[in-house]
Amino acid sequence: MFRTVLSGCVGAVVAGSVVISAATPAIAGGRALACYEQAVIPATYQTVQQQVLVRAATTRVVETPAVYAFQNRRVVVQPERVSYRQIAPVYQTRSRQVQVRPASVGWEYQIRKGRKILCKVQHPAVYQTVHEKVLVKPGGRVAVTQPAIYGTVQERVMVRPASRQKVHVPAVYQTVTRQVKVSDARVIWQPVKVRGCR
Repeated sequence: MFRTVLSGCVGAVVAGSVVISAATPAIAGGRALACYEQAVIPATYQTVQQQVLVRAATTRVVETPAVYAFQNRRVVVQPERVSYRQIAPVYQTRSRQVQVRPASVGWEYQIRKGRKILCKVQHPAVYQTVHEKVLVKPGGRVAVTQPAIYGTVQERVMVRPASRQKVHVPAVYQTVTRQVKVSDARVIWQPVKVRGCR
């Protein structure tokens, strides 16, 4: 505690304030050595900026549906088949020379210049053309393959399956400006210059 005693304008300063003691009759009318008056110092404020939470962080689930599309697919309308058919034999008529009589040597009578003579005569072979039916290709059963018949159909297929995904939404802050009190208002005693006080 700090105390100051003044004569005339006498006071005591206690804890930041000045307390004036009443003038006693014994010293009334004396010469003032110093004079003081009360002054109010207003409170002081400061402008500050502060981050304020507007919306807290959240987590949400985003569901993506499956994606489908249509595509063409080749299908068998009728499978391959094997059938059999009967074919007739094929014949052809061919000609060939057949020996009817072979070459030979024999004796025979001949009349030459009115005379009958016996001559040794050579006889050539005798041939004859004959026609005959020849089998060129035998008949039978032949396999006939009928190829498969294909067609196109449209079908719905999944391009991408459905999925679920967690999405984090960050918190949202906002900067606000406000006044903050730095010091309270206070009353002080400050010296003054008036006649009679110096």
